Amino acid sequence: MYIFKNTASQNTELWPLKHIIEVRALSFPSGEPTIDDVNALEVFPDGRCVVDKHLAYEPSQLNVMDPQKQMSNSYLCSRLRSRYNKCQDIFETNVYTKKNVTLVE
Repeated sequence: MYIFKNTASQNTELWPLKHIIEVRALSFPSGEPTIDDVNALEVFPDGRCVVDKHLAYEPSQLNVMDPQKQMSNSYLCSRLRSRYNKCQDIFETNVYTKKNVTLVE
């Protein structure tokens, strides 16, 4: 299960996959979470977003076992960006570009 923001750019990227995915709105049965509740959120497959105080943690409680084995944020971003650019699928929106179309007289 993945959560995406409801923005125009995200909707444009998800449009070619509309026959594969199921879009569900998030519901907040216990009210919308505040910025303090971010560490205690649980999202269920049916779209419920519940604040569970038992899940809450302090960032200082997280310990890295071996800091040398942890990948940095910039490294992960660059690896994922290069994989995305190498394996970009052909969708209806990017098939007919100037690079892919030639005029024959």
